[in-house]
Amino acid sequence: MAAQEPSPPSSLEGNKPGFPKKILANKLEDKHLCNICLKILRRPLQAQCGHRFCSYCFNKAVSSGPQKCSACINEDIFEEPTSILKQGCAFPDNAAKREVEALEAVCINEECSWTGTIKEYEANHEGKCDFRILPCPSCKELLRANELERHNERECPERTLNCKYCKEPFHFKNIKAHDEICPKYPMICEGCAKKKIPREKYVDHIKLCTKFRTPCRFHVVGCDMMVEKEKIHDHEQACSYKHLNLLLHFIMGIKVNLESLQPQSLELASHKIHELHQSLRELEQKMGQLSGAGAPVQGACALLPPPPAPTLGTSFTPLPTAVGAALELQLHSEKTKVAELSRRCQELELKVSTFENIVCVLNREMERSATTMEAYNRQHRLDQDKIEILNNKVRQLERTVGLRDLSIVEMEAKMREMSAATYDGVFVWKISDFSKKRQDAVAGRAPAMFSYNSFIY
Repeated sequence: MAAQEPSPPSSLEGNKPGFPKKILANKLEDKHLCNICLKILRRPLQAQCGHRFCSYCFNKAVSSGPQKCSACINEDIFEEPTSILKQGCAFPDNAAKREVEALEAVCINEECSWTGTIKEYEANHEGKCDFRILPCPSCKELLRANELERHNERECPERTLNCKYCKEPFHFKNIKAHDEICPKYPMICEGCAKKKIPREKYVDHIKLCTKFRTPCRFHVVGCDMMVEKEKIHDHEQACSYKHLNLLLHFIMGIKVNLESLQPQSLELASHKIHELHQSLRELEQKMGQLSGAGAPVQGACALLPPPPAPTLGTSFTPLPTAVGAALELQLHSEKTKVAELSRRCQELELKVSTFENIVCVLNREMERSATTMEAYNRQHRLDQDKIEILNNKVRQLERTVGLRDLSIVEMEAKMREMSAATYDGVFVWKISDFSKKRQDAVAGRAPAMFSYNSFIY
């Protein structure tokens, strides 16, 4: 019976390359290394040439066809067909597998104190270590596995949150942008100070709020007062003279702008109107001449003999009527052109007025933006000054703490010296007025003695 060929390992058994060399607690031997990935063997296979490979590395190498054994080439022992790697020419090396799995191992992750064998590492610790470094699936920041959950819940800028007002999801980094458009975001009325007004109802509220301050109706012409709705009528009555002056200046400015906006077009239109007026006067003169010439012609016709008189009268009488109709038609056409030019002038004045309003609004916006920017810059400078003051205080505190630490170290050194010091000698007590005190003692009187100085020898 032919020998049964060993079946290649399943994808679940050989889907990883070798173990990293750092996991070994003891000295590494070359016989435990894969000849392809140069790492510690994982589920080793032995080829016909005798060299060992990881199951994953061998299957990956021969997946594209037979390959020459690089280890045989490096050792200069290449021999066909033994040194040709191909599917079915390698078998599981269980002896090497047991040797590798019995090796002492440590975790390669920083600050992890796990120890055991490679078999235990693969079964219970690899891929489960709390100290392994993993990328955050959202922001791609590298973190430890035991910090990933807290990062996803509290720190990740790409984490998804639900708005507590409208319940719509958004990314944490877009929280300010969402607050600007959230229809349920609570707002405060600047007039009546009512709180928690949803943004979607804020416009309706300020339309009805009598305390809300709105621009004066004459803000287009320069009145910059912000007046409560219920006091607009009083404001207009009190500032009517001011409003009229502003309106006058505004109209005069429009007139100046019209004169300087398109002087050539306006001059051309005036010239055309003047020409039309002259044509009208000429037509009126011609009509007057034709009307005055009608009576003499008819009188001449009456002096002629009777037969031809009707013929002359019949042939000449319609002429003034036809010419007058033509002149009236031409006059009507000229008047229509004059009306069209007048209409265009009015449209031009209206457009200039609109442009003036737009420019006025833009100027106010620019002034408001400049004021806001100046306030921000001023606040930024104040914040920088505060930061500098706080930094100085921190440096002073650090110096003070350093001096305290130095004093503590010196005191601890003195304490250690005193606790380690030993004394072996005679204690001498100096007694003043010895003779007097001796006589008192002999007489039975108990003298009082105090020690002021002590000497150790």
